[in-house]
Amino acid sequence: MEFFHFLILLASTLLFSGVFMKVLIIEKDKTVRQSLSYFVERNRDCEVFLAGSKKEGISLFETTPIDIVLCEDHLPDGNGLDMLSGWMRQNPNLISILMTVQDDDRLRQEALRAGIRGYLVKPFDLKQLEEAISLSELGLRSVE
Repeated sequence: MEFFHFLILLASTLLFSGVFMKVLIIEKDKTVRQSLSYFVERNRDCEVFLAGSKKEGISLFETTPIDIVLCEDHLPDGNGLDMLSGWMRQNPNLISILMTVQDDDRLRQEALRAGIRGYLVKPFDLKQLEEAISLSELGLRSVE
């Protein structure tokens, strides 16, 4: 367990080393989207972009150099996993985290095969989100 905490500390240190990251949050629920944005902006040196649909997310991703994407799997106009999979093929260094209500091993494995680095089952607490981002930044493939 101490090694895990060391990884979190290391990731936080690397993130706060003056690198200003751009985070895209794609979530259909406005309250959840705004809460995630508030948390990320408050706890990290990041600029946050918000989208409530696949179409909005694609538009922001195509016009802004994004470092981290937090994306819901079921969006009003499409599948978040499919969208993230395509983005990971374009940019394997993208830090991507899939948020879902499905605690499903098949979906988790599909996300990992696509290169998605984090998998969060809703509802999750903000500590889990912080850990998922930190571990993803270190290049680890899965967070439970």
